Amino acid sequence: MSRPGRRFALKQGGRAVRRGAYGLLFVVLGYACLLVAAGVDLETRIKLLRYWTLLATAVYAIAVPHVLLPEGHLAMLQRLNRKPRGLLVHQLRAWSGVLTAFVVPGFALAFYDPGRWGDGLSVKALYLGADLLVALGVGLYSFGRYVNIGPTSQAWQERKRGGWYHALKAHSSGGGFAVPDGLVPALLVTQQVFGVGILVVAASAYAGLYASPVLAWGPGAVLLGWAVAKLGRLLPSYDHAFYATNAFYQEVFRSKGGVRLSDREPIPYRAVYWVPRRWTPAVWASLRQLDRALPLGRFIALGHAALWLLFFQDADADVIAVVLVLFIAAKNGTAFLLVTPSFAPFPFQAMRQRPAAWMATRFFVNLRWTLPFLGSLVLIAVLDPALGVVEALGWTGLDVAFALLTAFLFTYGTEFRYRNRYAA
Repeated sequence: MSRPGRRFALKQGGRAVRRGAYGLLFVVLGYACLLVAAGVDLETRIKLLRYWTLLATAVYAIAVPHVLLPEGHLAMLQRLNRKPRGLLVHQLRAWSGVLTAFVVPGFALAFYDPGRWGDGLSVKALYLGADLLVALGVGLYSFGRYVNIGPTSQAWQERKRGGWYHALKAHSSGGGFAVPDGLVPALLVTQQVFGVGILVVAASAYAGLYASPVLAWGPGAVLLGWAVAKLGRLLPSYDHAFYATNAFYQEVFRSKGGVRLSDREPIPYRAVYWVPRRWTPAVWASLRQLDRALPLGRFIALGHAALWLLFFQDADADVIAVVLVLFIAAKNGTAFLLVTPSFAPFPFQAMRQRPAAWMATRFFVNLRWTLPFLGSLVLIAVLDPALGVVEALGWTGLDVAFALLTAFLFTYGTEFRYRNRYAA
């Protein structure tokens, strides 16, 4: 295959993986919303919409740099010499997948009401509109704050700005954040976006409760309009913001040591004794890569703590089911990192193993936390009659099924597709 053909194959394969990941996320979130929304009264439905908006706000506050930075096709965009408007549209398209995944399921929360489809439609629509305006406003506000952060981050990295932080870091025993100085502005933006989102959600809820559902649209509309206006002011110089931000993030991630998220030693080779010998080296290397980018053990522990809290608070069975489904999907969805170009360059992958072997490798990577998941559920079943041992085994079976499904989808979107294109 010619070099342009290989480039096209890699680009199309990357898009297929991204679309598959977004599709799986959309299905899981949609199912969770349908499960929660069935049979609840109007007041509870309004609260669920508000909670959903808070969840979307939390995701939007942290997701932009992980989805957009650094740009995977930067060299191609430089050759095409895209205009500022074209670069903005390109990044908005990439961001639209996450934006849509946490906006569209809100319709299920508002209108999925078996047996009472026509009850309170106008009130449902009013509150849904208010929450969608807030979600879209926070999503675009977060987008605008991150895509223009490159010059500020570079100034922090060169110690031209952020003197208060550098002084605090020098005199603090904690040593500051465990990231390069240039990434501190991104951490501060995360807090700022989430804080603004909480304030707007609270203002919208207050207006709808004490004034009128129509007035609940106001805070979200103001934030959305402000975010659009800021992007409009940024548009003439968007090419500078785009290339400066991507240059900074490429510099940081290529620097020695990268971004340190944990001082913990990576997983030793002997710790993967439970993997068949044929795939042990690949599983061990994949787990080390994953641990360096995302120390998943902390999030798994937090998820188990949340489950225990829900059970001992006698939460509704549907709520627990939704949390379990989201927990399982998030746990297995992290394998997506292992098929990104920075983790898995295709020529290297093709030399090491066949696609079927990579699928098995990612399946065992996903199974790393399955036994603790089963143990946690069985212990809950022993202490709480709300969960039986059979149910615990059923949820563990679903976890194994998700582990296999995500391993297949991610591998099909990379190695299988690439191999077929090269063979053609």
